[in-house]
Amino acid sequence: MLQTGRWPSSSVIKYTFSSSDFVTTRSLCYNTSMRVLIFGDSITQGYWDTEGGWVDRLRKYYDELQVTDLDGRDEPTIFNLGISADNSANVVARIESEIRSRTRHNNPPIIIVQIGINDSSKDSLSKEETVSLPIHEYEQNLRAIINTVKVMGSKLIFVGLSACDESKTRPVSWGDFHYTNSAIKTYEDTMKNVAAEYGIAFISVFNSFAAELKRDRMLLSDGLHPNNEGHEAMFDIIGPKLFDLLVK
Repeated sequence: MLQTGRWPSSSVIKYTFSSSDFVTTRSLCYNTSMRVLIFGDSITQGYWDTEGGWVDRLRKYYDELQVTDLDGRDEPTIFNLGISADNSANVVARIESEIRSRTRHNNPPIIIVQIGINDSSKDSLSKEETVSLPIHEYEQNLRAIINTVKVMGSKLIFVGLSACDESKTRPVSWGDFHYTNSAIKTYEDTMKNVAAEYGIAFISVFNSFAAELKRDRMLLSDGLHPNNEGHEAMFDIIGPKLFDLLVK
């Protein structure tokens, strides 16, 4: 579990993650009044997790630190902008307005994007198994996101995609479409390659999450959406790298 508490006057970070026993110490150096906007789909939203998903775990972590020292601390403010059923085209359509409406004092927020699983879904009724959004369109949308964020002066971080349990996602229980790990991995690899091309920070999720599934951990409620334990695992995967990226 993530351990929090009052930090010493020297402003030093100490955080511990349960699954990896990750412990690190960093000097605190956040941007003043930093806002962090996290875009994505139902997994980012925290669907099927009674604690709100890995994003809300991140928010609660910083909130708990903030309330320990209201005068001396200025922790990042986390906004969960995940929307169920969104794909990369939906994020392109709303990202500029979302950023503008949450920017204060001419201080551009940090933008985190975790999108692509819905882009990779396939129509179960189609003989060609048509994907929701072809890989080249997905790549174009990632580039559009990068360009929008760059113009607005924000820092951008890409977060990868979680693996699925194909025994429950071919097809899914809620529609005539399915998800496969090979497709999800292809879309995450595309995100990784685009990030490398533009020099954008990228946090890989797929391989680490798939490894946890192979340990027979019950991480997925319906084969696709992580449950409470699944989002705890995602937070353990994403958290250590993200903390470093949110510190100057």
